[in-house]
Amino acid sequence: MQSGFIEVSIRTNVDSGELLAMLNEGESLGSWEENDVVHIYWPKDRWNAAALENLKEVLNRLGVNQEEADLHVSIIPDQDWNKVWAASLQPILLGRRFRIRQSWHKADPGFKGIELVIDPKRAFGTGYHATTQLILEWLEDNIRGGERILDVGTGTGILAMAAIRLGASSALAIDNDPVALECACEYAESNGFGAELELRVASFESLDAATFDVIVANLDGKTMPCFCGFLRRKLKNNGFACLSGLQEQDYRVVAELLDREGLLISERRQKAEWLALTVQ
Repeated sequence: MQSGFIEVSIRTNVDSGELLAMLNEGESLGSWEENDVVHIYWPKDRWNAAALENLKEVLNRLGVNQEEADLHVSIIPDQDWNKVWAASLQPILLGRRFRIRQSWHKADPGFKGIELVIDPKRAFGTGYHATTQLILEWLEDNIRGGERILDVGTGTGILAMAAIRLGASSALAIDNDPVALECACEYAESNGFGAELELRVASFESLDAATFDVIVANLDGKTMPCFCGFLRRKLKNNGFACLSGLQEQDYRVVAELLDREGLLISERRQKAEWLALTVQ
């Protein structure tokens, strides 16, 4: 068996967890992102032509221009792996009150806000992507206390956990990816959540008739139009939703579909090329 690890770096604004979750070749180990560069790691003996081809196929499905992605493959010696992995991610401050850190970093005793511990695994939403940040900042501004939350496409569960820490009474977090939900359950347990946070492998179409005070949905531009027709049935009267995962080219279609459902876009936020829409 060959020793060492393979690091693949890709210039893209795709979330590292989303990309990792779509890979099915080569048993990748983990990923992280910084300054629009995604880094993915494989054991050296598991990196081969099939793993590279699978990676390129996934990038194509995500709409990544591979000529601009500047895909680069490098070898990391065995003895450097732990150091590289531990140094690759640093805790990040989000919004006014949140600190997201990895389990190998110590808590900051001087930090007086809300801390969540999330390691990069095969799930979307480690706190570094603009769409996650947009919704988290929105939650800071809109959670008043006591709300029932629905988190659609939850990934790591970060948004549902953040809403509860901000004062929401409970949250249902759903994702149709069982691997993501497995990760989310681990994060929920390690961060001390209990029955107030329900994590469920489910699609939004399969939910029962229950309604929610607040709905957050971080979905891609292809899925969001389908969700728009579902949103009003799940939102209580005077409820609010925050929709993200959208870019400028998605806005017109989504706005028209929401209007058709009798829903109003009352606010639009933007970070880089990503949008978050407040809907009521």
